[in-house]
Amino acid sequence: MASGSGTSPLLRVAKNSGWLLSGKGVGAVLSLFYLAIVTRTLGPSGFGVFALVLTIAQFIKRFITFDSWQGVVKFGHEYGDAHEDGRLGRLLGATLTVDLVTSAIGLVAGPIICFGLGDLLGWEPVVQLWGAIYTAVLLLGLYSTPTGLLRMLDRFGAGAAAETAMPVVRMIGALVALAFAPSIDGFILAWMASELATSVAYWALAYRHAPGIVRRIRLTNPFRIHRNFPGLWRFLFASNINLTVTTLISQAPILLLGSFGAAAAAGYYRLAAQLSNSMTKVSQMLSRAIFTEMARSHAYADRDLSRREIAHVLKRTSAAAGLAAAVIAVALVFLGKPLILLMSGAEYLPAYPLLLLLGISAALEVGSVSIDPLLLATDRTRQLVVIRLATLAIMLVGIAVSLERHGPLGIAWSVLVSTVAALVLRVIAVWRGPGRDAGPAPAHAGSDLPPDPDAHE
Repeated sequence: MASGSGTSPLLRVAKNSGWLLSGKGVGAVLSLFYLAIVTRTLGPSGFGVFALVLTIAQFIKRFITFDSWQGVVKFGHEYGDAHEDGRLGRLLGATLTVDLVTSAIGLVAGPIICFGLGDLLGWEPVVQLWGAIYTAVLLLGLYSTPTGLLRMLDRFGAGAAAETAMPVVRMIGALVALAFAPSIDGFILAWMASELATSVAYWALAYRHAPGIVRRIRLTNPFRIHRNFPGLWRFLFASNINLTVTTLISQAPILLLGSFGAAAAAGYYRLAAQLSNSMTKVSQMLSRAIFTEMARSHAYADRDLSRREIAHVLKRTSAAAGLAAAVIAVALVFLGKPLILLMSGAEYLPAYPLLLLLGISAALEVGSVSIDPLLLATDRTRQLVVIRLATLAIMLVGIAVSLERHGPLGIAWSVLVSTVAALVLRVIAVWRGPGRDAGPAPAHAGSDLPPDPDAHE
């Protein structure tokens, strides 16, 4: 296993973040171009409908499925260097089984949610139809397990290459749609192609870098996963709750605006959110690299990393993230309006105030990027879930008070206030110390897996 145990943890975080930056950097740059094509072609109202379709599908996927890559990273390191005798292959088989089961549930629930909830909330028929279709494509992607394998093996360069497939295919697809089908349908088809291409890229690169492990993957009985990997279901459920709430925080504003028939407002908000996210890719890459390092340190605490080293990693990464947050905030003030004008034109200028507020909120998330991976990797998922739920509650109260009077601007202010509150709660959680709310770790470092009950089948 390419664990890199002889390398400084800080250097591993920096190296892995650098690889992720290469993929995220390409995505951030290309997203500006294909967003420009989509926004100028569809106009604010059309782009609002397009945004609502993407938001609905992403929310359904997040609500129903798990981020199984986190289970691969955490439990793969928990069980040590045992992949050579097929044990890691069984872990991947378990997470892939989870992916398939939840995706099957989603394929049934997706259309019910899109058409049933769509009628209740007043979504246009085109939104309901494409929302159901795009949801199915997202659910069939199934690339969380190979993503976890590459990250656990420190193959972040391969992961970055796979992740680049999505923006590249979206860019190509946007150009094709512009030439032959300049409509909502054409651009959604392009986005679907990008999801499938990303799945193929992740599985291909996982096989290239770990063919022996991938060949040992076998699907398992979902009811036996807990026996084989005690704590895996619990970890994935807790992680899913956190991620679902996080998705609600980011996607609820667009869903609410779309439900009130404000397609153009939803388009403005989506554009502002997309631009602010493009400028904060550093937080995602740092978070993923830090989580991998914290999972390794938690599994090998007696053999690899001391608490002093962990504190050193957190201190340095937090300082780097804080500097990045300050740069992002300043860049948004001076470059936000020119960027919107250049990309999408004057008709999207109402998105600028939203970009400022959402950008500052995203910058605060960047500044606290080290905290969530620490809580997640050290079995303190419950604290993280409580923080997210409190953040969601604060945001929803703010939206309820301000939406009718201030529209999208009121929503953006609510997001910013809730983000500040979340930052305070995170700092308190770290300051209170390393409690283990989620119970004991699934296994100790270097311990053996239980016998495989499926081995005879």
